[in-house]
Amino acid sequence: MTITRNNLAIFKPELLGDSPDAGGQRTKNAVESGQLNELFRAISDIDHSQSSVDIVKCYPALDTADTSVLLNGHIFISQKPTDELVSMLIAESSDLDDADRMTDMVEILESSVRAGQLIRNRLIGLLAGQDSFPRSYLQTIYQFNGKEYYETLTLQQGQTIVISVEYEGNEDANWPRFEHFCEVQETVSGGKGGAVRFKPEIPYDTPNYDVVINGESGCTKLRYTSENDGIKFHGVSALTAPSDSNELSVENTVVELLPKVRTTAVSGGNTLPGVEDNDNTASSSTEVLPSMVYKNIYVPSVAGQTTYIFEVPDLLKDTWLDDNGIQSVKYNGGYAQNASVNIVGTTVTVTFSGTAPSGNQSVGLSYLSVQKWGVWETPAAFPADHILVLGKAFGAITFADGSYGTSEIRTQDYPRPTDVTAIPILETNNNRVGTINAVTGVVTKEPDFRGDFSIVLGSLLQKTEPGEVVTPGDTSVVFPLDSDSPILDTLYIQVATTNDVLLSASSDANGVITGNGITGSVDGNIVSLSFSSPVWLSTLTYDLTETVTLSPPPELYGLNPLRIKNSGVVNAFSAWTNVSVQHTQTQLVNNPAAAQTYNVRANARFVDITDATGASLWTLTDDNYSVDKAAGVVTINSDFSGFTAPYLLTDSIGELGLVVDVQQDKLVLASPLSQSYPAGSNVSSVQDLGDLQARVGSVRDMSSWSDNWDLDGTPATASLNVVDFPIEVINNTAINEDWVLIFTSPTAFRCVGKRLGQIETGDTLNDFTPINPLTLAPYFVIRQGAFGGGWNTGEAVRFATYASSKPAMLLRTVQSGHSQITTDRATLAFRGNES
Repeated sequence: MTITRNNLAIFKPELLGDSPDAGGQRTKNAVESGQLNELFRAISDIDHSQSSVDIVKCYPALDTADTSVLLNGHIFISQKPTDELVSMLIAESSDLDDADRMTDMVEILESSVRAGQLIRNRLIGLLAGQDSFPRSYLQTIYQFNGKEYYETLTLQQGQTIVISVEYEGNEDANWPRFEHFCEVQETVSGGKGGAVRFKPEIPYDTPNYDVVINGESGCTKLRYTSENDGIKFHGVSALTAPSDSNELSVENTVVELLPKVRTTAVSGGNTLPGVEDNDNTASSSTEVLPSMVYKNIYVPSVAGQTTYIFEVPDLLKDTWLDDNGIQSVKYNGGYAQNASVNIVGTTVTVTFSGTAPSGNQSVGLSYLSVQKWGVWETPAAFPADHILVLGKAFGAITFADGSYGTSEIRTQDYPRPTDVTAIPILETNNNRVGTINAVTGVVTKEPDFRGDFSIVLGSLLQKTEPGEVVTPGDTSVVFPLDSDSPILDTLYIQVATTNDVLLSASSDANGVITGNGITGSVDGNIVSLSFSSPVWLSTLTYDLTETVTLSPPPELYGLNPLRIKNSGVVNAFSAWTNVSVQHTQTQLVNNPAAAQTYNVRANARFVDITDATGASLWTLTDDNYSVDKAAGVVTINSDFSGFTAPYLLTDSIGELGLVVDVQQDKLVLASPLSQSYPAGSNVSSVQDLGDLQARVGSVRDMSSWSDNWDLDGTPATASLNVVDFPIEVINNTAINEDWVLIFTSPTAFRCVGKRLGQIETGDTLNDFTPINPLTLAPYFVIRQGAFGGGWNTGEAVRFATYASSKPAMLLRTVQSGHSQITTDRATLAFRGNES
């Protein structure tokens, strides 16, 4: 049969609203065309005041009494809500099925953020209600060449972390397993003193690192989060400039699924990334050993890009660094937990798995430059004009008496040594075995009760000025601000010169930095500075006020913002997804009478006349109007009796395009548009539902049924004859379900659905037509002739039915604020091609 508008319907679920039971199976209650608000409740004063998020389920369906096919049925939001405080999204997930209720849909939305990479185990035990832990725990342990190394970490304000209780075996009643997603309250780096503050508070007690559960200790763990790409969002934006090319300039490509409140916060005493200062005190000219300060390079991030290649011709490379766990280069930027670094020669490649930086976030490297750093190992001569680096000298002593063997050694880093000519050399138990001259490399052994020994030692070195015993300092630096939303005119910088003179500067609103001995600029969040005199970069600190986005508490909307990507700021468009570009214009139809004509655009994609209630006047037999699309002429055929004036004639032009790149305010298509679209045209991300047709999957019989939907058994003695008597379904009543017929005697059986449970009993002597109570028609029909004979008690027949519909999840967000709009409207379009 011919498929018309009448055969495309969007059906309501079993229950609308926001209760935990809302959603469920498809009903026969269709949403009236033009009345999308039949799915959503009205927006109340409370919604406008505190904001709100509504989640509804619906079923785009091909509604025919046969098995016609709608090719590549698809839906999209073709018209933005009129109210700027209201936005709409379609959430697409393969996990959404017909039986899902509100609780299931919330779980799908919250599955986009999960516990990820381990930061460290053996976290301190926490008490229920606690909202902090010592920042000394911000160290991750990694192994290299059989040795363990600690790396200090930084957590950013607003970053989501997971505190969990994990162990193998049976669950301990005293320490139940759980994952607690929480948000870091202020930027903090690992070190002595202070705490990492987080919200919300921990809900349960957690075991201390020395508590043993099932033979395992260190069960309280700290993790990063990882993002799941199994959910995709589809939204709508508008062209900001006319287009007939493959580049579409749009208002935005992201949408705030969860309402946000923005405020400001002061961040003080921030230090440079890539500075390793073992006792966390500032270096000065009176301190003889330098701290390790990496050189930084940065590039702005590109939305959608996951690989960045850096050429670093001055990169220091040496196997001694690798052997001693010193990274000559490391990633420095957003989403560090997803970044991996590969070095080939002087080419460094950064690759992201999962979410990559975008927006104002930067991508950069911290590396050791040969212009400033070097490596020395015994027995090589100690190079002139170099000095040992604080905490970066390692080696071993071997005793002549073989019973004492070999012991690892290092130079003292805390407290800082005060004599450059005699830096203590210590074993791992802090036993002093000698000294080294930090400038000449001369080692002096000290007497030991174990007898004589030999020393092998190596160190990272920093170049000094000829004839001097102090490092020359730096005259410039580039670094990123620890903020994605800095308020530039609040940036204040201080740094000490190598002769202990304090320099300072501040930025204006345009990012121009001026002051006492410092000049520079801010580009995005990258700061470039030049100093009038050499400075110790380890003394550089800056204060900054930044814009902070406050996430709502989960109980306000029933959604946890920490379990949704970017705290609910989601991509409304994705690469390799279709978009629909459409432009709609309207005109009034006054005093309708037969034979009146109106002009619309030729070959318009859609033409309709609606009344004041939004009801469409279209009929299959053109009772009220007819359209000559090629000529662009609409002819009125009646006086529209039974409808309510005024009447609006709408015509839309549009087409589909494939997105290959998504940028902050631009979409790039695989090919140019076929016609020109003016500014203000709607651009909508499309959810492809696939071909819509009721059908039956493979039918198989089994000798027994073990209530295992994932496993088929051995074939039964008899079989269902679906060649001569195929199982019958039709589009307007079949559902998505797995079925099993379980024989209770040679002629009787039970019919059980995987999600619905037992729905009916039947026998082999009659046609089997189980009724769908939501449609009052059979789920399917099995003719009596298909059964034959020879069935035994306990045997079973399995098959699946597929509906001519797919469940869809719609989201409406209302931002806090006041609006003068009393009537709002958004449009969900449902289209496809006739087979």
